[in-house]
Amino acid sequence: MKKIQKIVVLCASLGIVPTGAFSQTMYKCPDPAGTVRFQQVPCSPTGGGESVTVKSIPTGAGSGLSDDAKSYIKERDEQRKQSAQSQARPAATAMPEECFSMRRRIRTLEEREARGIHTRVNGEEESVSRKREYEDLCGAW
Repeated sequence: MKKIQKIVVLCASLGIVPTGAFSQTMYKCPDPAGTVRFQQVPCSPTGGGESVTVKSIPTGAGSGLSDDAKSYIKERDEQRKQSAQSQARPAATAMPEECFSMRRRIRTLEEREARGIHTRVNGEEESVSRKREYEDLCGAW
């Protein structure tokens, strides 16, 4: 066991991450407060702590997912890509900001007229005049 610890320490000092059997053994180290830590070296120099074997992550064709799960993930990723592409493109029917502000102004004028406050432009209600401008610029009301 001491030989393995020396190899792990040597690899760590060289920046090499050990794979295979070295990285699969972990130690469960509870402290006096009850908090449990998992680490790659024994909890104390005398070798305390419970040894736990960690399974490696499956890779390749048998990655642990069923064929149904793989196809679901593939479809979901494609839908996300399509959704991101459609959101990135501006809508062809999007109104310019000026149309929105004109529409808000017309609604405000109509609310004022409903309360009895009238504003006239060229002999007609301002809201009627603004609606005509709106339709010329932005299309049908």
